[in-house]
Amino acid sequence: MPVLLTKLSNKYGCDKSDKKHKYTIRYHNYFEKDRHKKFNLLELGFGRGNSVKMWMEYFTKANLVSVDIREKLPDDKLIQKHVKSGRFEFVSADQIDMSKVLKIFDTYKDFYIIIDDASHVAEDQQYTFYQLFHSVTPGGYYIIEDLKCKRSHSKKFQIQADKTLEVLKRYTNGNSFNSKILTLKQNMYLDGFIESIKIYDKIAFIKKKG
Repeated sequence: MPVLLTKLSNKYGCDKSDKKHKYTIRYHNYFEKDRHKKFNLLELGFGRGNSVKMWMEYFTKANLVSVDIREKLPDDKLIQKHVKSGRFEFVSADQIDMSKVLKIFDTYKDFYIIIDDASHVAEDQQYTFYQLFHSVTPGGYYIIEDLKCKRSHSKKFQIQADKTLEVLKRYTNGNSFNSKILTLKQNMYLDGFIESIKIYDKIAFIKKKG
């Protein structure tokens, strides 16, 4: 029998389910114990809002913030209902536009879970990880999805990064984070706060030290 999160993913047509990426079983294994706890969740990437619907039903007390380059939310009754509930907030921003993204922290102190399901571009993923990992609750998780997505390099960075999957695998082999688009000091900062990185095919769960 599929776990509840997989059922909800299929119910709302979310691609994290067993019919597409098969992420829901991983999320279930990590967070089923937290279903009814109060915490903050940040997801980069809104898409059609299917994952928002899934998370809002799965996590019964969590606050969810969604960041996406789209300008406004779709005219969807369930999404609007979640906005009115006070537990869901949408922020229109490119994931690397920290002048907008960091304003989230005027309201939210930290996040137990941050999920990067946005551009899938290596430079964006690694830059965003450095910028936001400080806001993960001690003992919380930063998750990067779609690590095998074949997107072109970003032209917004002067240096091309190695694929994020390669960077994470190197860490698991040597316990040292080394991204080409980050400075030595920035890489060392991440080293100091990463407790573990677990990679499951094309999704990675990065746990912050407690």
